[in-house]
Amino acid sequence: MRKLKIVILVFLLAIMHTTITFGQLELEDLKIDITITNFQYATNFQGTNVYTKNGLSDINTTNPSAFSITLAENVSYEDAKSQLEQLFLISKMNGYKMTDVIQQDTLVNGNKIFQISYTETDESIKYKNYVFNAFIIKDKTLIFFVSGDLDNGIYIEKFKQTFYALKI
Repeated sequence: MRKLKIVILVFLLAIMHTTITFGQLELEDLKIDITITNFQYATNFQGTNVYTKNGLSDINTTNPSAFSITLAENVSYEDAKSQLEQLFLISKMNGYKMTDVIQQDTLVNGNKIFQISYTETDESIKYKNYVFNAFIIKDKTLIFFVSGDLDNGIYIEKFKQTFYALKI
């Protein structure tokens, strides 16, 4: 079931990637402060950069703490928000108990953002994931940030800081 969640997330991002025209802004243009988490670049999956504690060596492990960033052009605020809400609903449908849910629409440096954070748990297998997902739209570019902390919450605030520190 856990691998299914990762596959569904990648599937959603792949759909978004294949249905959206990418513009001149590339992931390489985005300044990501990985010193906040000390996470390493792990891989690029169809336009989504993934970062984990140990980089590439974590890719085949089950449920590593990680964050990912995807860029897309000409995505509406409503469509991007719908994608994040879909990730939340998928977790619920997979039977996770959802707690500490916080959703917020706001402005950061004049740019619209939406963020959602929550804790998903499955006590039967001692699974607890602190989730922070968000996006920001700058001009016509969407920056889509997805993260999961499976290390007892030690990274969740750092994931938030990493998102807020993104520079174009």
